[in-house]
Amino acid sequence: MILIILIAFLYGCATVISKMINYRAAQELGTWNGSLVNYVVASILALVMLLFTTRFQVDLYAYVKAPLYLYAGGTFGVIAFVISIITLSKMKVFQSTIFLLSGQLLAGILFDLFVFGNLTAYKTAGILLVTVGILWDKKVTAA
Repeated sequence: MILIILIAFLYGCATVISKMINYRAAQELGTWNGSLVNYVVASILALVMLLFTTRFQVDLYAYVKAPLYLYAGGTFGVIAFVISIITLSKMKVFQSTIFLLSGQLLAGILFDLFVFGNLTAYKTAGILLVTVGILWDKKVTAA
């Protein structure tokens, strides 16, 4: 379990680093060109990783038979990327990251509620605690 927690923590670090690099790319190339560069490079890397981790045995039929909604992940990824680029030009990295975390928590809670049918008091308290923290930070930094 410690390894999974460490990996999740590293994912969080990588998300912020990626966001900052991509923000700079958008400043240099423009939002849409920066997005295109990001996703072309990511697609090439994903293809290379796929080929090397599956020993060049790719089941193309699996792509055809997969439910259509599974392809929405890429769409939401691009939307999230563009939104993060736009918000970084309007707020500090810390604030943007906190709102990203809050949105992820809320989406996770809603997903758990509607897909798995469970919503616990702990999950609700967690999102409220993060929201209070954001509001507190906003109040302290505005003073």
